[in-house]
Amino acid sequence: MRRVWGVGIGIALVVGAGFVWAHEEHASEPGGEQTLTGEVVDVFCYLNHGKDGLGKGHAECAKKCIKSGLPVAIKVGDQLYLASMADHTAANQPLVDLAAQQVTVRGKVMERDGQHLIAITKVEKAE
Repeated sequence: MRRVWGVGIGIALVVGAGFVWAHEEHASEPGGEQTLTGEVVDVFCYLNHGKDGLGKGHAECAKKCIKSGLPVAIKVGDQLYLASMADHTAANQPLVDLAAQQVTVRGKVMERDGQHLIAITKVEKAE
């Protein structure tokens, strides 16, 4: 009887550990829809030029970089959200004319390994 009981506890521990592992995997999967307001930035210039890669003074360069296919993001406070469209297409086309402007976007926010992304379902110029 003790051997059967011990095997039962062992199986419960393995199943429980599997549940915790699976839960941790799901914890870093896509989150719910959120609304964010921030500046449309081209990631290359933002990372390469710091504050000079932001704002209206950088708008024409940002448009050129975004139009050429470089990554685009929404900067909300101190956080940068890489941008894609919810249909798994690039966000460059919908965001290029809004470069260096404040926008409000809605979509599914995801985070993994310190990186943030928003899969956009709606975009509009912020007021």
